[in-house]
Amino acid sequence: MQHTTRGMKKLKFLPDDLPDIEMIGINTDLHDYRLAYFINKETQLKLERMDDLPAFSEKQKIVMNYCLYAWFDADQRLQYYLIGNDNHQGKLIEQYSQANYFILIKGKAGNNNMKLMTNVLRGIPTVTFVFVPVISKIKELSGILHDLEIHELNQNTMNRLA
Repeated sequence: MQHTTRGMKKLKFLPDDLPDIEMIGINTDLHDYRLAYFINKETQLKLERMDDLPAFSEKQKIVMNYCLYAWFDADQRLQYYLIGNDNHQGKLIEQYSQANYFILIKGKAGNNNMKLMTNVLRGIPTVTFVFVPVISKIKELSGILHDLEIHELNQNTMNRLA
């Protein structure tokens, strides 16, 4: 990890700090619920809708909400997320603006699973483009992961109180 100077220390993740994160970018005209339906239908995933992910935009200095679906695969110890990249105020990940959605995987999915997942996604109707982003070049990733972790903690707390 790296720290900034000027009195305040700010955590900044370096690529080696995120060894168990994998991503797939998806370009499609499908609504989030339709994409989640097709992903669940074509894979062993069971993505479920969560409350929108509130993510802080460093560039605009505001919190924007993005659609979020999640599922934990207990057998493989993998956490899957389908996260929207679009908000009327801006993109979650600017440098991959061609993506409407990202699948974020926490844990080691492995190359075979990633290839299989990208092939399945390419077969979904109206998915026009699927790619694997270079994680080390996503400057917003540490903030997104932080926001995601806080959001999950809040969701779990709210579920326990209900």
